[in-house]
Amino acid sequence: MLGFGGGLFSFAALFYFAAEYEHLSGWKWALASVAVSGTVKGLFPGSFIFILPAQFGLFLVMWWAHVQNQAQRQVDLAKREADSRRERQERVSRARQEAAAHTDFDAQGREREAAAEAAQQERQERVRLVREQREREERERDS
Repeated sequence: MLGFGGGLFSFAALFYFAAEYEHLSGWKWALASVAVSGTVKGLFPGSFIFILPAQFGLFLVMWWAHVQNQAQRQVDLAKREADSRRERQERVSRARQEAAAHTDFDAQGREREAAAEAAQQERQERVRLVREQREREERERDS
C-alpha cells in the first residue's frame, strides 16, 4: 500500500487535474486535499480508511463549487448576451436614424435644387418676355 506521502500526493494530483478540468483553480483544490489528508491523519493516526471518506467529502464540496461556478458563468453569459443584443439594437437604431436623417437631407437638397431650378426658369422666362417686349417696341418704332 502507498505510504502517507504517496497517497497524499496522489489525492492532491487527482484534485488538481479534476479542478483544472472543471475550470476551477487546481492548486487550491490540491492544497485542500493535502490539508484534509493531513488533518485526518493527525486526528486518526494510522487509519487510512478515514482519509477516503474525507476525500470523498472534499470531492462533494468541489462538485458543489463547480455547480455554483457553472451557474455563475451562465448568468454572466446571459448578461453579456443581453448587453450585446442591446448594443446591437442601439447601433441599428442609430444607423436607421442616420439613414433617415441622410434621406431627409437628400430630400431637402432635392427640394432646394428644384426650387433653384424653378427660380432660374422663372428668371429666364422674364428675360425672354422682356426681350420679346423690347423687340416688339423696336419693330413698332421702325414701322
